[in-house]
Amino acid sequence: MRKGTAVLAIVLVFMVLLSGCISSDGTTETSTSPTSTSSTPTGAIDFGSYEKGQVLAEWYKIAGEVSKVYVSEGYEDLARHYFPNAQILPAKDYDGGVAILSPADGREVLRGKPILITVNDYFGYIIYKLGIKFVGKDKGIFAVFNQDGKAYYVFTGTSKAGVGAALEYAMELKNGGSVRTDDVLRMGDFEGVVVKVIGDNDWNGIPDEGEHWYLSSFKTMEPFIYYWRVVDGENVTVKGGFISLVNGSTVYIHALGFNVSVEVKDSKGVELTYVVENINPAVIQLPQGAETGETWVKLTTSSDSFSLVPKDLGDYKIIAFGDHRSDGGTEVPEVFLKIRDGINNEDAVFVIDGGDLVYSGTVDQWAALLKEWKWNKPVFVAPGNHEYRGEGINVYHQLFGPTDYSFALGDYYYIFMNNIENDYRLSDEQWAWLQDELERAKEMGKRPVMIMHAPPVDPRPGEDHGMDPSDGKRLLELMREYNAFGIFSHIHMFWNGTIDGVHFIVTGAAGAPLYAAPDEGGFDHYTRLFMAADGSIEVEPVKVES
Repeated sequence: MRKGTAVLAIVLVFMVLLSGCISSDGTTETSTSPTSTSSTPTGAIDFGSYEKGQVLAEWYKIAGEVSKVYVSEGYEDLARHYFPNAQILPAKDYDGGVAILSPADGREVLRGKPILITVNDYFGYIIYKLGIKFVGKDKGIFAVFNQDGKAYYVFTGTSKAGVGAALEYAMELKNGGSVRTDDVLRMGDFEGVVVKVIGDNDWNGIPDEGEHWYLSSFKTMEPFIYYWRVVDGENVTVKGGFISLVNGSTVYIHALGFNVSVEVKDSKGVELTYVVENINPAVIQLPQGAETGETWVKLTTSSDSFSLVPKDLGDYKIIAFGDHRSDGGTEVPEVFLKIRDGINNEDAVFVIDGGDLVYSGTVDQWAALLKEWKWNKPVFVAPGNHEYRGEGINVYHQLFGPTDYSFALGDYYYIFMNNIENDYRLSDEQWAWLQDELERAKEMGKRPVMIMHAPPVDPRPGEDHGMDPSDGKRLLELMREYNAFGIFSHIHMFWNGTIDGVHFIVTGAAGAPLYAAPDEGGFDHYTRLFMAADGSIEVEPVKVES
């Protein structure tokens, strides 16, 4: 009997070896079938047996039943929610298998991996993926890799919300969801994806009653939802600004003008708090019960709608400037700080920033700028070609929202547009939108003011540092037809004049290298604009010594 049993065991082992389920060195491998479930949570994975994205898509089959999870302190509730039957072990003992890790612990485990966590002194924990950094506490990482002959299944992120986003994403895959392979990073025995959650209002990493999560993986460009959230079960829609943050029952709105409205569809009467930022309360008709600060209005209400609308203004003053990026590196130009302080001492209603805020859009450059981004007036921005690139595009949208927007104030209609993204041209959709906006201004009896980074043409003789010539010509024709005034930057100088019957200024010297001699406009400055009720505009540059 013993001899027969031994022979049978040898035959069974031989058959298994032939099937490819066990390697000759005794380690567990996946079979060539993409639906193999032969790996255990700690056995190494044969990544070559899976197409890109399949390791993540079938992680629950490869890992098998998860009986234990290594968890960072304070994240045990995530483990109980997503792996209710698993034993919870401390993250300090993690050496393979499934782990739910805080940003600090995730940083250590993913050190040297193609997707990892690092720290910025302004943004805090950020994700680094093949040379691109992603900021914000709404990011998660789901990564599977081999190390020391074992399989690691790691759920981590930039915050507890990010970690929960990674877990929720994995559970959606388990329940039949699909992987967008373009979003997946596969390098050798590593496969990972970055995900973003919108709607985790209490930032606890678990979808709660009264929340509506939007969860998505992405490759380089983050998804954004500007105008809508579900907050405590209420369906909140915003116009005239974008929702920059929800924290519990508080909705933060970044104003994109002076007419901001909120509507709660099918309201249940839940009391919410709204903080409208980047606004000038002095020129706003305030709702009853509103609190105010220099650049914000706060209102707690259960109403199904409310609006902030501007007062009737006659003459008023605004400030414009642009191109305060450095000539390289992260350091903010000293002259920009002087210009900022000068602008803060002005009695203007608002400020226009014509773009080129940082040198090349890196997260570190943004961090350096934001430490000095201290204003006592609302600032409305047009994107410049230097910051609106690479990882800087995501940061821009997180801070300033959409790039094409408009608002009316007094007798003027301000139109901001992105004319650098499409190689200094406007898309067909942008031209159609602009035409509609100009018609709206005409119907309202207000003079249009166009704000873009690059001017339609370079006013310097023989120079060409403006828009694409055909698009620039088309823009000038529209501006002339609608009597629009233009505010541009991009060329590092001050210029004020008329070309082809169109009055516009270039105010593009606030720290960037100068493009002209001082007597030709090559000096650091900001610009005062006196907006008269009769449609006339007085322009006054203010020189600032560097």
